[in-house]
Amino acid sequence: MSAAIFGLTAGFILVLAVLLVLLLDSHIKTGWKFLAVLLSSGFYLLQYESLQQYTGWPSDDALPEKFVLIASDVREPDPQTGDAGVMYWWVREQADRLSPPRVYRLPYQSELHQKSQQVEQEQRSGSQYVASTTGTSQGKAGQGVEFFKASKPQRHQKK
Repeated sequence: MSAAIFGLTAGFILVLAVLLVLLLDSHIKTGWKFLAVLLSSGFYLLQYESLQQYTGWPSDDALPEKFVLIASDVREPDPQTGDAGVMYWWVREQADRLSPPRVYRLPYQSELHQKSQQVEQEQRSGSQYVASTTGTSQGKAGQGVEFFKASKPQRHQKK
């Protein structure tokens, strides 16, 4: 367990303990006391799940409208195990070159995998590319993507 998760858990346990002590000494009906503790506990679980988007785990959110592909890691489908495959893309929004890259998890698409490999190979040889999402959506993050060769100034243009 990371220190951040441990700290978050300890903080919520402390708040729940204080709430429990205050509720035990009050004249509120038992049902309301139980509900208050239950809602507080539920809030902790909601907060924990929400924070997972910020801990470095890949996001299932939609890709930015315009972005630069920095790197990718692909696990191809395996018919023997039934694994559908997945693509992880490290992406930086085109308009915000100072922001850190974010990792997106995309469903495996053979054509998109080939395009991204070609783009990465050409980027290693000095070419510059930007990408934009197209209207063809297959779920949250499995959008169609088009790559365009660009000059360095075009790479980080604002929208």
